[in-house]
Amino acid sequence: MKHVKIFGALLVLHLLVWTGSHFYFQQNKSAILVVVDTSYSMKQNFPAVKKWIEDFESIDRYKTIHIGTDKAFLGELAELKSKDIIFRTSFGKLDSDNLTRIYSQIKSDLRYLLSDGSLEPPEWQVISF
Repeated sequence: MKHVKIFGALLVLHLLVWTGSHFYFQQNKSAILVVVDTSYSMKQNFPAVKKWIEDFESIDRYKTIHIGTDKAFLGELAELKSKDIIFRTSFGKLDSDNLTRIYSQIKSDLRYLLSDGSLEPPEWQVISF
């Protein structure tokens, strides 16, 4: 009987810790910024980039993903009507000045740049396609 009580106490403690962690992380989500290089040279990689975004979105529920392109900030990924909006245009070349100008004011814990690897700005994690 003593073992059953100890097991029950440990089970209750585990459930309390799990529930507390869930509510804490639900209220304190990490902010992640994902920027897609929509230059013409990346056009053939758009299906792979879209799959990467969908996979990344499904990995962790305790984060808020903000998305944009190298041309414009689009907003929160969950609020987009379709992910195809990200890939609606492909022109020009990736420019580090645009990244700095558009995204310097946006607060985020992590910054991902989905690109061909031709540009590696500081403070960004570059995912090459």
